[in-house]
Amino acid sequence: MSQPITPKLTPAQLRERFVASATAKFASQVPDFVALQKLVADNGGTFLNDHGAIRTADPAVTALFARAAGVLGLRKELDYRFPAKKLVSFDLQAIGEDSRQFKIFVSQVDLAAFPPEVAALVQADCAEQAEAVDHRDFLGLIERAEAEGGLSEREADAFVSHFVHRLMHRNGPPMKRSLLEAVAAVSGEAASALALGPDFNHVTIDVYAAAYSGIEAMAEAMRQRGFRMLPAIQGAPGTLLRQTATLAATMETPVLEADGSIGSARTEKQFVEIIERNQAVNAWGGKLWAQNGSPLIFRNFLAANAEQIFAAAATKLA
Repeated sequence: MSQPITPKLTPAQLRERFVASATAKFASQVPDFVALQKLVADNGGTFLNDHGAIRTADPAVTALFARAAGVLGLRKELDYRFPAKKLVSFDLQAIGEDSRQFKIFVSQVDLAAFPPEVAALVQADCAEQAEAVDHRDFLGLIERAEAEGGLSEREADAFVSHFVHRLMHRNGPPMKRSLLEAVAAVSGEAASALALGPDFNHVTIDVYAAAYSGIEAMAEAMRQRGFRMLPAIQGAPGTLLRQTATLAATMETPVLEADGSIGSARTEKQFVEIIERNQAVNAWGGKLWAQNGSPLIFRNFLAANAEQIFAAAATKLA
């Protein structure tokens, strides 16, 4: 008798599990995220995760992350460049028109923009991290999902666990204080990336789903609850994308001192963002519509907005 075929979890189902696991991890690290969940609940809204964002200095991690995201049904869509921040970025999106699908914004530290001696230090740190983790079983699960269109329950558990707790993690020994200081002198955003590793440095909540009339109303409600906010909202009223964020809390990060001892450095790593997405327009300013006749909501990102949001987590060491 033939064995029953075990049903596979689809990319959308795998994405749902990934988002639940990754945001639960984020909530355990970022008290503001938990406080924001309560604020939205008190307002009678829905806590819709619009996107999460990572930063990494290792191109191999970027490539593996993007391939793993493909198992979740996310594909690279647009590129963004931030020369002043020494970052190059892209978004990972679900195929289709639905702006409510979870997205990931990936930023790669642009080592070509660093002094060669600093870039060499970063590359050495990346190599140390790579040696400290084994992704072979994870790659096997990715290959199986690519070949079969999904994963079994047990495979899905292993895939999501490794994705969230091993790939999205700074592995290996603490970074050298001298490296953190050298990178921070060039780019505070890159320094924060090295300090945190490729974990979510922020998760973003949809303003309208949270039952607010607009981003001003939600930002003011957050201020009233004691959230420390960026001074300005990015994006003018009525434009297709508007964003603001909390300021990342200063956190203690283990570092390796020159004498070989373990010390601690104060870094800014993680924050919470809120986002107002509005109707997309064409190159001439005309409004765009979805195939079902409803307004087509803008689902990508704007470099000018993102550059200012980066300031929420930028490590500047004295």
